Formats: sequence, C-alpha cells, structure tokens
Amino acid sequence: MADMVIKHIPEDFIVQEVLVADYSPDPEGRENLLFQLDKKGYSTFDAIQLIEEWFGITDCESAGLKDSDGVTSQKISVPIRYQDMTDRLEAFNRETRTEKTFIHLSFLGYAAEPVKAARLEGNAFRLRLRNMDNALAQSWLECQIYTLSFPNYFDKQRFGMPGYKKVTHLLGEALYNKDYKAAYEYLVQGGTKEAKLPFNGDHKAFFDQIDPRIRGFYDSALYSMDFNERLGNILEECGEVVPVEDEGIIFRMPKTKNTMSALMAEEFPEKRMGRFRVKTLEQEVPSKLIVTSNINFLSCEEDEYYPGRSVLTVSFFLPMGAYATMAMKQLEIFLGKY
Repeated sequence: MADMVIKHIPEDFIVQEVLVADYSPDPEGRENLLFQLDKKGYSTFDAIQLIEEWFGITDCESAGLKDSDGVTSQKISVPIRYQDMTDRLEAFNRETRTEKTFIHLSFLGYAAEPVKAARLEGNAFRLRLRNMDNALAQSWLECQIYTLSFPNYFDKQRFGMPGYKKVTHLLGEALYNKDYKAAYEYLVQGGTKEAKLPFNGDHKAFFDQIDPRIRGFYDSALYSMDFNERLGNILEECGEVVPVEDEGIIFRMPKTKNTMSALMAEEFPEKRMGRFRVKTLEQEVPSKLIVTSNINFLSCEEDEYYPGRSVLTVSFFLPMGAYATMAMKQLEIFLGKY
C-alpha cells in the first residue's frame, strides 16, 4: 500500500491555535498589544525575528511554535510601548508577501498580560491527506467521525528542519556534553539558518551568539528524544507495537488499542519515567502519555497531484504539545495499513 502523504503543499496543513485571551479595544490598564499572526513558509521563530527586525522592536511573545510547512494562525503580543507599529501593519503585510509565502499581522486589541504558553489550550487542524487508496479513503469517509487514541510522542518536527537530516537531538546532546565541534557539525547537517552565522573557528563562541530561544530548542530536542524512548519502552511492555520509520526517526506505535489500555487513565508515571521532565519552550511534558481526539472525515475527492488516487479532508482538535502528524501515523495503523 502506498503511503499517505501529508503536507504535499502548505495548504494541505492548516492549523489554528486555540488561545482564549482577555483583550479589549480600550488600552486603559493594559500593557500589551495583541495580534493575530497568520503565516505560510515561516516558522514561528523566523516570523517573530522578521517582525522584530522590521518594526525595530523586542520582547515579542508567542505561546506555541508553528512549523514553516503549513498555513498557520496564532496570537502574539508585544509591549504597549510599541503602539505605533499598528500604523505600519499594512506596509508590513504587503512587503512580506511573496508568491509562495506570507506573514500577515492583524491587530486584535489591548491585553493586560503578554501571550503565555500556560494559556494555550491547543490547536485545531484541517488536513488534506493525499495519495490515498480510493476504496480506503471512501471507507474512512463513511466513518464520519472516529475516536482516535495515540501515544504522545514528539514527532520528527522536534528533531530537524523539513528536508534535512533529523539530528537536532544529537546537536542538543553535543551541547550538553560541551562538545561544541560536534554540535557545529550537526548544526550544518540540520540545515538551519543558524549554520550561516559568522564562524571564526571558535566553536563555543559560535554557539554563544545564537539566540537563547533557539538554543533552548536544541536542548529540548535532546530531552524530547529521551522521552520518546522511555514511552516506547512502556508501550512495548504493555502490548504489540509497530515500528514506524519517518526520516530516520523510529516510533514504536501501538498495533491495537489494547496496547494503550493500561495507560489511558494514567497520569505521567513518575516512578517508571524516573521523574523525568522534558523542558521545552512551550511547557513541560504533558501529564498524559496517551492523547485522544475525535477525527472528523469531511470530504473525499480525486487527488490532482497523485493521479488515480484520492485526497481525504479531515479536521480535529489536539491539546497543547500533541502532534497532528503523530495522530495520522496512528490513524493509518488502526484504519487499514497494518
């Protein structure tokens, strides 16, 4: 069976952040400007950096991190001292739009607090799943809605840039061990724009110049891979698993729902996980090992990019920290691939 394709084009992967913010058109007593950030072709990191450089500001805050290979929407905030940037939004939106990419800022109002990860509920997704067998796609559509449970692994996005080797966790490990030369080599392999920063031969000095927010991402990748390994071990103890390889990263996925049954209602098992916590820029590791969501099957059409195949449109909501691509890996296993 040919593999289902996710993110063939950015419009196949639409994400809307769910963050209920308290804001008002009245600035009285409020110290932050709240914006909606819509983008395509930029990661959240890159978009914020461009916003700060273009407007000449600092302290731009976001709750979650969104990848570059999708069409995404989220809220960001900046201190109210940058009030004049609201008069320049039209020019910014025009100058940052190209044929294939865009960043669009919309002013929402004034907020008492900056955007915080702790206020993020999760993300709503609308995906177009391509290259699907016609009969299988139709059978999924007939389900209308499917309650899916899947292990809360960190997916491959945590470990590298699209189209490059997934080595960010190895980069984080090298930095943890203060092996800056190896870390630099992994950085180049990973294809991130930081690899283009000035380098005078001093590997430690090179990493000292990198934005601390980016450095934090390298560290979190190391801890995220450790979490994945521990979760995989627990799942193997509980039942049969299927090894799923995705760009060099192996995920031990449950073959049946029974594999997850012992963990469905279990809080983060501190004794079994050694009281381990993954520190990320958004949060600590979620307290649940298993995530459950209702997958809505919306439509099935002929796939214009894969002749003779189908494209299936689905929508669902996931809590903060859970990956839509991981949910789709599990859906393939439960509904027809294995």
